Amino acid sequence: GGPVAILAQVTAPQVGASGLRGGEGLGTGLGAGAPAASAAPTSAMSDFERNRKELEDLCRRRFFFRQGSEIYGGVSGFYTYGPPGCALKTNIIHQWRNHFIIEEQMMEIEDTNIMPHPVLKASGHVDRFSDFLVRDSGDEKKFYRADKLLEDVMDAKLKEKDITPDKVKEYTVVRNQADAYSKEELSEIFQKYAIKSPDSGNNLTEPEPFNLMFPTPIGPSGTIQGYLRPETAQGIFLNYKFCLEQNANKLPFGIAQVGKSFRNEIAPRQGLTRQREFTQAEIEYFVKPTAKQHPKFKTVANLKLLLFSSPRQLAGESHEE
Repeated sequence: GGPVAILAQVTAPQVGASGLRGGEGLGTGLGAGAPAASAAPTSAMSDFERNRKELEDLCRRRFFFRQGSEIYGGVSGFYTYGPPGCALKTNIIHQWRNHFIIEEQMMEIEDTNIMPHPVLKASGHVDRFSDFLVRDSGDEKKFYRADKLLEDVMDAKLKEKDITPDKVKEYTVVRNQADAYSKEELSEIFQKYAIKSPDSGNNLTEPEPFNLMFPTPIGPSGTIQGYLRPETAQGIFLNYKFCLEQNANKLPFGIAQVGKSFRNEIAPRQGLTRQREFTQAEIEYFVKPTAKQHPKFKTVANLKLLLFSSPRQLAGESHEE
């Protein structure tokens, strides 16, 4: 069979990216599943949320980052990194390269930021790289990302006084499945919980899909359709054949790429945690399914991981031992 790619993605300067959803800070996602969060990280995240506004105000004053094009009003989802922010980001990428490129001897490539339509059609991005949005029925210029709005409503319900265990389970299941519902299921859920526009209290329109890629015409005639790439992985897959040749046609090997990605997020919010333009540092590792031996496996052979399966997460259940 063909080689299997195992994704290990680091997004910088994003904190905790969501798989294919470009988050911000320094985070990792493993294609085989991510370990469940322990109590300590949960506590740390709670501390961060409590102090988030003060931290972001400090970062702006010290010019770690500021709103992009701020003196002209700016647009949400775009940020400028100042001298200390650039230095921090450069150091993160430098350490990342030291590990993956130097120590692990992976091959680095630099592919284009703009990709033609056939590439992203083949990858499924043209047809499926979408989120659902809902609009305020009284002012359709106000719109919301449906799954995030549903998560916010469930979070609020989970904080209600005298909530029963059954309701906790119900709200948790709905929250965990928010980004997995179909258009019809979202519509039913919104009606069931009488979810309204958070700004005006008006009814919301039916969910509608919104593709997250930025389209851009290529060439003076504009007849060649292109898109700003939504992730760095595609450039790696496009050049797998040539990197395999560079590696004397031998597996396994890894390919790395650092560069910009672009996602036309419906409602960017929470500072750097959801941007429309961000830097990704990503690797894809290719192995033969029938020969997965690795010289360093013995260093982790006895390591026990606590994995939180998708079915248990969606069902609002705890991890399996």
